[in-house]
Amino acid sequence: MYTLYARNTAGSMAPEALLAACGAPFRVVILERGPDGSFEDFFHRINPKAEVPTLVLPDDSVMTESAAIMIHISDLFPACGFAPAIGSPDRARYLRWMVYLATTVYMSDLRLFYPARYSTDAAAAEGISARAAAMMEAEFAIYSDALGTGPFILGGQMSAVDIYAAMLCTWVPDMQQLFARHANLSRMYEAVLASPSIRAVWDRNGV
Repeated sequence: MYTLYARNTAGSMAPEALLAACGAPFRVVILERGPDGSFEDFFHRINPKAEVPTLVLPDDSVMTESAAIMIHISDLFPACGFAPAIGSPDRARYLRWMVYLATTVYMSDLRLFYPARYSTDAAAAEGISARAAAMMEAEFAIYSDALGTGPFILGGQMSAVDIYAAMLCTWVPDMQQLFARHANLSRMYEAVLASPSIRAVWDRNGV
């Protein structure tokens, strides 16, 4: 049994969708922040950074970092086809764009919505958010170019990267505007959500 510590619509949504799509046995523990914004002490003992997603594996070892979780789960369930096998010509492309999304769009989104985390100067928050919004727009444009006609980053086969990208699309302040600029992102998003198991996770998260 996998245990996923999560918050609705947060970075745990894509790992939850992947676990569901793979048919893995898992449970979701929704965390709530206290009045001071912190999580309960027990969660800090599981993950000292107290960040979601945090995944406890069946052997009780702990994984963090959403992209790492996605790569690991995909490799554990090869029959589901969410990751090219090691040695496959598509493996490098799959890893490239998974890590790209995690280190660019994901991080820009955090700076956009949580600018106070990135400066000791409260007056800098507005500038940090503005710069993050511009960077996220440019980063999605690069991903859109790579996606091409798609509908998925590997062409006709959906991978964990597409689930991850679909989650990041939901974090854009104006998703419809993003899709108006990049119609292929809209097609990718709808193709991902055509999976009933993934759609169910989106619904559970209130997206």
